[in-house]
Amino acid sequence: MSDRGRGRAAERRAEQIRWRKRSRNMSQASRNMDEHLRQMNDQASLLDKRLHRHAEDSESWHRKWDDPSEA
Repeated sequence: MSDRGRGRAAERRAEQIRWRKRSRNMSQASRNMDEHLRQMNDQASLLDKRLHRHAEDSESWHRKWDDPSEA
């Protein structure tokens, strides 16, 4: 194999190694993003529950205090 052929083969191997490293980094970033989104969804779910409870409490309060027949 000529020097030029060996040089090209070495460049291809180096590029493959760089691509593998990028792929691993992207996979890790994707997993990190998935975990972050899961945590955000959990927080949103808790907030929805709190808002629903608050709406029920508010409705109950208004039913009690806005209706003269309840007094």
